[in-house]
Amino acid sequence: MHITDLSIRRPVSTLMIFVSLVVVGFIATRLVPLEFMPNITFPGAFVQLPYPNSTPKEINENIARPIEEVLATLSGIDRINSNSGEDNAGVVVIFNQGTDINLKAIEIKEKIESIRNQLPDDFEHYEIFKFQDGDEATLQLRISSERDLSDAYELLNRNLKQRIERIPGVGQVTLYGVEKKEIRVEINPDRITAYNIDLNELSNRLRQANFSISAGKITDSGMRYMVRPVGDLHGVEDIENLIIADNNIRVKDIATVKYTSPERNYARHLDQKYAVGLDITKESTANTVQVVDDVLTEIDEIGELPEMHGIEIYQMFNQADGILSSLRELFNAGMIGALLSIVVLYIFLRQVSTTLIVATAVPFSLIVTLGFFFFLDITLNILSMMGLMLAIGMLVDNAVVVTENIHRYQRKLSDPKNASVLGAKQVAIAVTAGTLTSIIVFLPNVVNESFISQHMYYIGMAIIISLLASLLISLTVIPLLASKIKPPEESRKKTFIDKLAVRYSAFLGWLLDRRKLSVFLITLLFFSGAIPLSFMSVDMFPRVEERQLNLQYNLNASYTLETVKESVERIEKYLYDNQEKFEIESVYTYYQPENANSTINLVPDDEAGKSVTQIKEEIEKDLPKIATGQPAFEYISRNSSEQVRVFVQGESMDVLEDLAEQVEWRLGQIEGFADVRSEAETGSDEVRLTVDHNRARNFGLTSSAVANMVSGAMRGQTIQRIRGPESEIDVVLAFQDVNRQTLDDLRDLPISVGNNQTVKLATLADFEQSPGAGRIFRENRKTSLGIGVNLDDITSEEARTEISKVMNQIVYPSGYSWSYGRSFGNDIEAMNVMLFNIGIAFFLIYLIMASLFESLLYPTSVISCIFFGVVGIFWFFFITGTNFDLMAFIGILILMGIVVNNGIVLIDHINHLRTEGLSRRDAVIQGGKDRMRPILMTAATTVLGLIPLCFGTTQIGGEGPPYFPMARAIVGGLTFSTVVTLIVLPSIYVILDDISIWSRRVIRAAGE
Repeated sequence: MHITDLSIRRPVSTLMIFVSLVVVGFIATRLVPLEFMPNITFPGAFVQLPYPNSTPKEINENIARPIEEVLATLSGIDRINSNSGEDNAGVVVIFNQGTDINLKAIEIKEKIESIRNQLPDDFEHYEIFKFQDGDEATLQLRISSERDLSDAYELLNRNLKQRIERIPGVGQVTLYGVEKKEIRVEINPDRITAYNIDLNELSNRLRQANFSISAGKITDSGMRYMVRPVGDLHGVEDIENLIIADNNIRVKDIATVKYTSPERNYARHLDQKYAVGLDITKESTANTVQVVDDVLTEIDEIGELPEMHGIEIYQMFNQADGILSSLRELFNAGMIGALLSIVVLYIFLRQVSTTLIVATAVPFSLIVTLGFFFFLDITLNILSMMGLMLAIGMLVDNAVVVTENIHRYQRKLSDPKNASVLGAKQVAIAVTAGTLTSIIVFLPNVVNESFISQHMYYIGMAIIISLLASLLISLTVIPLLASKIKPPEESRKKTFIDKLAVRYSAFLGWLLDRRKLSVFLITLLFFSGAIPLSFMSVDMFPRVEERQLNLQYNLNASYTLETVKESVERIEKYLYDNQEKFEIESVYTYYQPENANSTINLVPDDEAGKSVTQIKEEIEKDLPKIATGQPAFEYISRNSSEQVRVFVQGESMDVLEDLAEQVEWRLGQIEGFADVRSEAETGSDEVRLTVDHNRARNFGLTSSAVANMVSGAMRGQTIQRIRGPESEIDVVLAFQDVNRQTLDDLRDLPISVGNNQTVKLATLADFEQSPGAGRIFRENRKTSLGIGVNLDDITSEEARTEISKVMNQIVYPSGYSWSYGRSFGNDIEAMNVMLFNIGIAFFLIYLIMASLFESLLYPTSVISCIFFGVVGIFWFFFITGTNFDLMAFIGILILMGIVVNNGIVLIDHINHLRTEGLSRRDAVIQGGKDRMRPILMTAATTVLGLIPLCFGTTQIGGEGPPYFPMARAIVGGLTFSTVVTLIVLPSIYVILDDISIWSRRVIRAAGE
């Protein structure tokens, strides 16, 4: 029994199923989590390697490169990069698509542990971060005050961090900008000399002083007791009184022990005040909006505490705002589109009841989709919301076709139920096939493991579920409701649509009788696409200007934090003196001895009177000069795409810096290249200490022993952790005023040589003062240096051509070369993935239609609609001045499934009329006349549903790439292909039918 038969025979059961699905959907709307991005795992990991007070060269040779080499033995690696700077290094490992990053993270840890003995003894820890969209901070806060917060760790940890951690749904809270206090054992060099203390031996004794171990069990008086020797240190006093040498020499005799905050080598400013950062990350299953609301409510309560008086908390980033703004804009656009669609339906149908019946497909399908989201564990995020928005215009298509056909039968038959069954049955296969073609375009994303395909999954699932729901209601509830109402009566007064249908059928007959003209028209329309294509510019990841500027200070050396602070304050004063002129909302600055940058947040778009480019030029005009560096702007992109980069590669960083300087100057001369800057960093001046092996051996020392003493004394080392009242406390051993030591102090450093003797370091080593290396970059195990470029009114493809010309003109030393950055590689990879998906979708659509028509030629006529749809996109993009990007490719993919629907409905009806006895010419003309109305209606509802997005500025998540290229691709392609479907497709059908007849004659003749 057909599903339409069943729904009409069992109306109560049908309506109960319908109501139950709606109820489940409504319940699910409260249970489906809202989040910014789904938890999409990218096959990459970042290994952070902190090593305080080290040089880039030291950490590169001793830590980064050994780890890089061992990680290179992992299977499935696409690329591996590292960068080494002062105090830290990082290694990025990117694996092939489809790799399980969770397993790879375990393998990375195992590989690093396998060479742990090759790494420096005082290299304490490392962290492995997996790349995935759902792991970024949900809420980023900055805390500032008129009072000094640099020593406020306990206050902020107790009142902010710990209270927020207790909120349900909060996964991790990170407080930075203030450091946890530590116990510092600061050695007096004179007393070390006087007491002849060996620094290495002192370090070992302090390490071993804190213990608590199990020593087994004993029996006494029939009872068993656990024996646990304890030597716990509990605080400053315990450490001061610790005996470390003969004659009861205690720690306090040679050092000062104090509980204090560690010295910072960085600082943050917000609105010219010292600032502290607080990042909050939600649990993976939590609702982003709910968590952010709860956190902000808690922060309001915290702000009322007396001890928090005068402390301001500023939101730097709020995922919930992006979700809600995107949801609000999409909802408004969807409501406007849906309203326009209903108006169009009424214009065509001329009956309120029929219009409302058809329109029920939209809310029903969306509510059912949300219900399935809950059961399929799909969140409502910016990708799934995009899918729902795209589906709105398509949800009435099936209902329109079914209703139109039912009304056609109701005018012929007296029994409304029988008319509903026959009308729905006749188009059931066609609308099912049409729905399947719209759905099947997303199938390649299931079998393709590319990063883009993971994102397309969430867009596709929203469209697939909602379209299947609309198909279900079209074949069940719509016929049931249509059988209960009278069809619109044919008015004696011809409407505009009726007149258009008459003229259309006359024109169609005229065109069918002029075969040569129709062939010429088809050819002309197809090849006309070459005109806009020649003017088309392709930029897969266009940069979208944010209302934010990033000012890099480009320090020319490593300075003291106070020196950098003076430069920062000078720039900040200039900006705030002109705050209204530059439309500045706030300025956030982060600075270290070797680098500094200010993020200038501008007022929002709706309050702005100037463009970002104009403000940038005004700031640059009178920007104060600073002796420590050369401040320059770097654009911040809303879609987080990296700036265009090109690399020079070789071995010596000195040679690469010279090459990068050449490249920087040459690229800077190209029009459209803004803010060209080498990523070379000037290293800190360093004192190279060379231990004389012979002299060290004469004193019974090895070079490594001397190096360890110097390292421990100057760098300081965490020797152990003791239990505090709330958490563990680090115990750090270092020389007094280590950050203010002079070269003479270093020469006079006491080195114990045994027999109660010490010698000065200058006795054992030679000293040389020279510039140190800057940050060292390595790309695929080659030392590399990048040159970054911001593009100004030029696409990345055009930039690639210009860069190639310049880079090939440079003469490179032997062993040195250049390569493009990942920004270009991403473009090519994304385009190849989308072209592959489009090709597979094209093939799958053909398979469905071949099965539907039981023919290999008829599907070809419908497939032509896709080609003409693409031509329509080219023309629409040319007229509106739209660049071709990734969103446009997604639009083509979705369009492919839509445009063939009209062709299927038309060709299926023509074939049906021919089986009823009409001649081919009459069947084509009558079929076109019958299907003109539903084809125009379905196209108009889809197009009007997307019009608000076409000309709006709505962006993914409020800050991502805009939707309009995708919406324009669908609107332009569908509009053009609809005209082609009605005018050209019948001619193509006749031509292909003639070819089929001719081929059968040839085969028959050959058989005879």
